[in-house]
Amino acid sequence: MTNTLVQNSVSQAYARDGKGPMVYGKYKEHGYKVQPLIDKLGTRITENVSGTEAFRIAGLDWQVEKREALYPTADGTPGVNKKKCSIVRTDTDECLHQPGKNYEPVQHTAIADLFNYLAGEIEIENVLSIRGGEKVYATASIKVEGEVVPGDRVKRYLHAFNSHDGSSSFGVFFTDVRLACANQLSMLTKRESKNATENGQGMRMRHTRSVTEFAKNLPQLIDLERQSFHKSLEGLRDLSGIPLTAELTRRVLEVTYAEKLSVPIKDKQTKEKRERVLTDLPEFAAIREHLHETGYGMDMEGVRGTVYGLFNGITQYESHHGNKSEETTERNRARLESLYGGKASKRINAAHAACLALV
Repeated sequence: MTNTLVQNSVSQAYARDGKGPMVYGKYKEHGYKVQPLIDKLGTRITENVSGTEAFRIAGLDWQVEKREALYPTADGTPGVNKKKCSIVRTDTDECLHQPGKNYEPVQHTAIADLFNYLAGEIEIENVLSIRGGEKVYATASIKVEGEVVPGDRVKRYLHAFNSHDGSSSFGVFFTDVRLACANQLSMLTKRESKNATENGQGMRMRHTRSVTEFAKNLPQLIDLERQSFHKSLEGLRDLSGIPLTAELTRRVLEVTYAEKLSVPIKDKQTKEKRERVLTDLPEFAAIREHLHETGYGMDMEGVRGTVYGLFNGITQYESHHGNKSEETTERNRARLESLYGGKASKRINAAHAACLALV
């Protein structure tokens, strides 16, 4: 580990190559300084509308229905697979999934119904359909935000999701997002509900009946999230007061990327396997660059040269990493799903815990 990783250099916080602020008009009203990843994929809802209206704007006011699972027979007539069923979009007749015959779909419009129920508690910001409606997300602010350091705002969001491809059932989770860089700072799932089951992707409900019952309890859950948000903000403020050193950087990165570091690497020269170290990881160079040159908001007092700055270097990598010249819709989808319950969210949470352990 070299000391260059933790030098206090002025970064291009909201600008690149001296070209000025990277502010996108329709995101500015929500406080963002850069374009959130989800807005590269979904529909930004710019007005405070109902869940039903938001889904109409996003083109997701359609339904699915359960039909017979058909297959071609030798004589060309369709046969029926009695062990399976087809989940079909009623507007296009496109088959999204063929699960077992006892499968009962939950309409993604249940998310709209849920958000209708929460009117006044939330403000919808984005609705997203992945792979023609196989998976649907909707994101809403729970109307709580605060500053870590002056000018550095963080918001807490509620996300609801549903799938028609069998990858998940209906569910919800919460995240914190830093507006200066649209970094995801955490994924929060540790809330109990008798109507939901928890795993790495949030709280899930398997039947429409459960969704309806859960909606009645969600305002109380949102209130708990608002209360816990301020405690989380205090933790981030504590990190802004800890000077960053090479040793602290090493400790945090080794915890964050422990899974990758546990896999040996084959030396190109000796052809022998050896222990993988931080400098072998592409994340190492990218995070170092974020700390010095490309980190959004890194020039703020309390960010540059602090553990909080390192945390944001990590979250920027996990939230936005990739070669923008090679950016594709599919890559962005994969990145978003990694943030929403995949490896990226786990690394961000590991980095968060490792940083807080230094307080």
